[in-house]
Amino acid sequence: MDTPYQKSQFDTCPAESAGPGAEHGGDDSAGNSAPPYSNTGGKKWEYEDPESGERFFLIPSGYSSTEFKCVPIPSKDGVPMGAITDYLSFSFPFDFIDSSLSSVSDDIETALGKKFLPLMNCERGLNGYKYSFDLGGSTARFAYGGQRDTAWITLPGKACALVDNWKPVIDLFSEKRRARITRWDGAVDSYDGAFSIDTALDILKQGLFNAGGRAPVLNQRGNWIEPDGRGRTLYLGKRENGKVLRIYEKGMQLGHQWHPWVRWELEVHNTDRVIPWEVLVKPGEYFVGGYPKALRWANFPASRIKTIQKAQTISYIELTKHASTAYGPLLNVMLAVEGNAQAVVDLLVRSGTPKRLQHPITDNGGDYIDPSSKESC
Repeated sequence: MDTPYQKSQFDTCPAESAGPGAEHGGDDSAGNSAPPYSNTGGKKWEYEDPESGERFFLIPSGYSSTEFKCVPIPSKDGVPMGAITDYLSFSFPFDFIDSSLSSVSDDIETALGKKFLPLMNCERGLNGYKYSFDLGGSTARFAYGGQRDTAWITLPGKACALVDNWKPVIDLFSEKRRARITRWDGAVDSYDGAFSIDTALDILKQGLFNAGGRAPVLNQRGNWIEPDGRGRTLYLGKRENGKVLRIYEKGMQLGHQWHPWVRWELEVHNTDRVIPWEVLVKPGEYFVGGYPKALRWANFPASRIKTIQKAQTISYIELTKHASTAYGPLLNVMLAVEGNAQAVVDLLVRSGTPKRLQHPITDNGGDYIDPSSKESC
């Protein structure tokens, strides 16, 4: 359960810091990004987090006049589609009866598509729920049982890549099912490394990750003393506080030593906040809004297809290198024994796709490998 903010946590009264007119319902200049009026008088106020510069609407939570929920306000510096949604989970009321699984299956097909079907029983629980199901071959999961009569759907990055249009998801699960987003990740890729981990450190040293308050909690992974080409990761923030920014050398994570590709990934949970469904249609604005001064550089359109192509091509190159190292000498012998390359291929080829090249967006592992870009990778 979300813990509402207490009024005493703020340096000033939110109503006083919101500016003129706040006592009459708040400034609606953010347009559609404004949250719906609450049922406690229709009031909302703006608040800026002094530690990150992130701006919120505060809406009364309904518990008491001193408890509020935060609804993030998107940044006008961000390009709406300047990030990709790389993880999404949401929960909704679910009182199980025999027909309810069929109803959920119908809704999943309507909102997400046939690649998310059928529901396949995992025969185990998930995330505190008693029952869980794989959603087709999508990597997404559905779970229910316990957890205050709710159900939960989680879509990792590969599942998010299958969603062509988020509007049906919003319409069906937000409106019909009254679902709440529990986690959202927005990612921006710097394929050429122009915005690297070292860039992030420079931004941190300039104080741009804080807006006059404390600098965020900092953690590292990887070899920072003598970088070895296997990749480093920088973490800013704490997951238990509801927001973490990960910057990591993704090309190296995929196995390509010294590859420049760096991913910036903002992970947001519904701890003390309401994550608006609008994050799915304006991910870039909400990504920048997480740390407005530090992330305002992320003002270019993101490309899901380019990201998939880049990852698949890097994995293909690395698998080819490993195959050459492990079996290249054997192939020389086989050519001498079999007499020609086709005979060797016939002996070695097998159906299927290596796990590293599997992606639910395609049935053919080679569809998103770009041979012309192998050198640039």
